[in-house]
Amino acid sequence: MEALAHLALGGLSETVDQSPVLWLLLSSIIGGVVGASIKFGFEDLLRPFIGSRREARQLVSKYTTPLLRSAEGLERRINILVNNAEHCWFETDEYFKLSTLYVFGQYLGWVRIVEQSFGFLPFESSRKGSKFNRRLHGVFRALSSHAYFRKDPQEAVGDSLIERFKLTAIGEVMIAADQGKVIEYTDFVQRYRSDGQYRTWFADLEAFLEAATPDDPLRWDRLILTGAHLRALICFLDRRGNMVHSRKASNLERLNHTQVIESLRRDFPDLIRSPEELAAARSVIAESD
Repeated sequence: MEALAHLALGGLSETVDQSPVLWLLLSSIIGGVVGASIKFGFEDLLRPFIGSRREARQLVSKYTTPLLRSAEGLERRINILVNNAEHCWFETDEYFKLSTLYVFGQYLGWVRIVEQSFGFLPFESSRKGSKFNRRLHGVFRALSSHAYFRKDPQEAVGDSLIERFKLTAIGEVMIAADQGKVIEYTDFVQRYRSDGQYRTWFADLEAFLEAATPDDPLRWDRLILTGAHLRALICFLDRRGNMVHSRKASNLERLNHTQVIESLRRDFPDLIRSPEELAAARSVIAESD
């Protein structure tokens, strides 16, 4: 049987060699099969992937400016809270309280819009996309996670956090009706003052900010942590400092937990001042107290 097959193939090869027309016909068939395979691979496999990556980049570009501005505004407000804790402005000044809740809500609103817009786009398939995802959700790691406080009594750590989906809910109620942007400050104030149910969504955040003072080490450190994660996102979105001035993370010398600084140093080595600089800053704070 093998001999017959070899003989048949040999005969076909000899016939092809002697017939240019048959050779051209076979070449056309083989070329068509290869071409169809390449076309299938590109159109059915590569094109959706490339299209998704392109769409992901377009979405990042679309939301970079509002996300950057809201992150910078929230970081700046956190720094004001930390540097002026003794004045208790959040508890005693209505404007400061409402504007603080608004800048928190504004950032959370933009995060929620980005989450909804990306959907199932594979932006995490690249290293850059995965890093963007971590930076975007760093605030939740600071406010809602046990990760930085493994050495503390876990019951106290649990009491100090704001549950992740409560922060998500704030983001959702901050989105305007057209789903494409965050509500304006005037709309927020009107709804907050007139709608008891609306105020309820902010209750845990409000309670957290009232308690986040040097007398409450866990909540205080979570507040400073939030600012550090916002700075990391800002530097990711604006690497060259074209829109927001580049600098190190603020107020880390005021942290109570040394393990938090070490964790941040591993996460964002370029944003954390050296141990010597932090020690000098702590000395200044101690002398002023």
